[in-house]
Amino acid sequence: MDIFHTYEALTSPFPPQHLQRAGTPFAIATALALLSKTEGVPLFALKFGPIELDARYPAANVPLHARSVFKMELTRYQGWRRTVFDAFLLDTGCPPEQDPISALMRIARLEIPGNSYQHLRTLRRVLPDRTGPNDLGYGQALRIDKEIEPPLRISFRTSLSVLDRLHALPLARKSRHLLPAEPIGRLPPPSSHLYHAPLPPRLDRVYRDASTTLRAAIPFTYRMACLTETLSPAADPTLEELADKSRLLWEVDPAFFGFRRPTKTALKSYIRNIGKHASVGHSAPQRAVSPTQFAWAKLRAQLRSSGKEELVQRTFGVSRYAIPAGLAPHDLTADWFSKTMDGLQGDHLRAFRSGAFALDSLFEGDVVPGILLPPGRSGLERERCEPRAS
Repeated sequence: MDIFHTYEALTSPFPPQHLQRAGTPFAIATALALLSKTEGVPLFALKFGPIELDARYPAANVPLHARSVFKMELTRYQGWRRTVFDAFLLDTGCPPEQDPISALMRIARLEIPGNSYQHLRTLRRVLPDRTGPNDLGYGQALRIDKEIEPPLRISFRTSLSVLDRLHALPLARKSRHLLPAEPIGRLPPPSSHLYHAPLPPRLDRVYRDASTTLRAAIPFTYRMACLTETLSPAADPTLEELADKSRLLWEVDPAFFGFRRPTKTALKSYIRNIGKHASVGHSAPQRAVSPTQFAWAKLRAQLRSSGKEELVQRTFGVSRYAIPAGLAPHDLTADWFSKTMDGLQGDHLRAFRSGAFALDSLFEGDVVPGILLPPGRSGLERERCEPRAS
């Protein structure tokens, strides 16, 4: 920003129009004159880049060199600072703040009517350490949304909307590096299946262009496929692959997983519609997931929803032997654990014991309903290391 020439233009008969949002020509010119006074140099000698301006004039306190003008009047100082920083942004297209959130708030305040820009403050509270707004994507935004309380969630979602709007606004053109790479879009409501089981990229592309019936079918069918572990949440299936896997869900009753709706009949209709659009057929499948598999899937779903994700993988060390024997978690006895362990060795034995101890740990709280657990602990004891001889 050429401060001297800007001051001259503001005091001319035809002041620049592009600075109007920072204040009247008189107010901006006065602010620049005060900047000259705080620095103790004439206007023509003032040279400031954004980094230096932000460092010299922080927002939270009146710097020592400005107290001869503003004393300790923080409100007056901040009003002056706002005028100077707004003028800098409007003149150069670059916000002077080095803090990304403060910079985006200034742009949003000048570009978007109302007070929605203030919701960007929420990002300071919810973004992980060392994460800036430009690191946000749809998946991470959804994870953050699930971890925060409803009142904060409203503000967070508004902040995402503000970030999306900034992508298309002229004043943000030179600050695109501060924004997410792509607009995040509207997050689904917590009642939506897409909220709990976001579609992977290939299914998401199909979903966005799908017919009404297919849009109704994909989210819940995909969610059920993940809950039953018919599909891994880490997979990126095509519509044809979803159609093929969903045939395994033909006899699944959503009520088993706590859903009142959609019903089992509705799920079958969804499976037919997906099969029809994927051209893989939609007749009643002959294969089905067993009740035993459902019971293990239900247990793991409960662990995930209760924040016990670290235990999920360990349970596979037990279920790989229980499911072929037709045993759900509530069928496992201490005798079965003992006999099964006797036939194992090496990594298989270690994985089995780890899974058994993971199940045992669930008796120490009320994270998992008792109906999903074995009737009692495994009876296995942890190996104790002998103390080393001194």
